[in-house]
Amino acid sequence: MSNLPRLIINLKKLVHNFQTIRQHCQSAGIKLNVVVKGLAGDRQIVAHLRAAGMDELGDSRWENLLEFSKYPGLTKLLLRLPSLSTAATTVEFADASLNAELATLKALDYYARGKARRHQVFLMVDQGDLREGVMEADLPALAAGCRNLNHLEVIGVGVNFSCFAGAQPTSAALTRLVELAEELRSEFDLPVQYVSGGNSSSLPLLYDRSLPPGVNHLRIGEAILLGRETLHGTILPDLFSDAFCVEAEILQVQWKPGKPYGPVGRDAFGRIPDFSELDAGVRLLINLGEQDSPAAGLRPLEPGVKVLGGNSDYLVLAGEGRFQVGQTIRFLPDYRSLLALMSSRYVVKEYREF
Repeated sequence: MSNLPRLIINLKKLVHNFQTIRQHCQSAGIKLNVVVKGLAGDRQIVAHLRAAGMDELGDSRWENLLEFSKYPGLTKLLLRLPSLSTAATTVEFADASLNAELATLKALDYYARGKARRHQVFLMVDQGDLREGVMEADLPALAAGCRNLNHLEVIGVGVNFSCFAGAQPTSAALTRLVELAEELRSEFDLPVQYVSGGNSSSLPLLYDRSLPPGVNHLRIGEAILLGRETLHGTILPDLFSDAFCVEAEILQVQWKPGKPYGPVGRDAFGRIPDFSELDAGVRLLINLGEQDSPAAGLRPLEPGVKVLGGNSDYLVLAGEGRFQVGQTIRFLPDYRSLLALMSSRYVVKEYREF
C-alpha cells in the first residue's frame, strides 16, 4: 500500500507550542481554550494535548466533540454558532457554546431543561469582523432575553477578529468588551466570568503584554498548530512552525512550453489560467491534488521548486532537471491547507514524537 501523499505530524512540537502558549496565558491570568477544529477530529493529537495538560478545547463540529467525550474533566466548547436543528446535540455533547441569536438560546434552554442540566454560553459581540455576534447596540436585548432562561448560564462574552473581514484586535476594542461584560453583570445580573478576547490574531497583544486587564480567555488554534499569529502570518518567536509537513511523490518530470497552444478557456475548476509570465521549463506532476489541499496553501521546502497550480488529482510545479520520477517533495501547509489535508482520507497521517 502506498504511503504517499502523507502528512507528517510532529506531536512533540505540537505539545511544545501548546505548553508555551499556555504559559504565556497563565502569566497573564488568561484561560486557554485550545481550538482543534483544524484537526478534523484527530483523536491521537487531542490525546497527546490532553496528556500534556489541555483542559479546555474548542471545535466547530459537534461530531468531533462527541469523539472527545471520553476524556473526563475536559471542557468542550462548540465554536460554530449552534443551529436550531442541532440544539439538542449541542446540549448533549458540548459543555458550552458561542451564541448570538435569542431563538437559538431558547432552544438550548429547552433541551437543557429536558436533560436536567445547565448549558454554558458565551454571548458574541461583533467588533468589526462582520461575522458572528450581535452589534453592540443589540447586546442589551439579547442579554435581557437570557434572564428567564433558567437552564442556561451566560458565563462569558466573546469576540472574533481576522476571520472574515480581517478586523484587527486592538486594545480599545478589547477594553470595550471588558466594559460590556461588566454591564452584563451589573445591569442584567448575568454570571459573566470570562471575557474571550479572540483567537491567534490576539497573541501579539498577549506577547507584548498589552491585552487590557479583564480579558481572561483566548481561543487559540493556528498558533498551536502552525506557530503563527493570524493577522499578519508572523511566526511567533518561541513556537515551531513545522509541526506539520506534507510529503508527496513525483509522477512526471517533463519539459513544457511556457504557454498553451491556441486559445485558452476555463480549467477543471472553472478558472481562466494566466500564463502571461510563465517561461518554458521543467514541470513536475505530484500525486497531491486540490481534492486534498488548495495548491496556494502549500509552500515547497525544496529549493528550485514553485507551485504553479493544480487540479483535483495533481499539483503542477516548476522544477529543475535534477528531480526524478519517484522522488519526494515536501511542503509546509497553511491553515486552510492543513484543514483540507487532515480531512482528506487520501492523505496518510504519520505521527512522530521527535
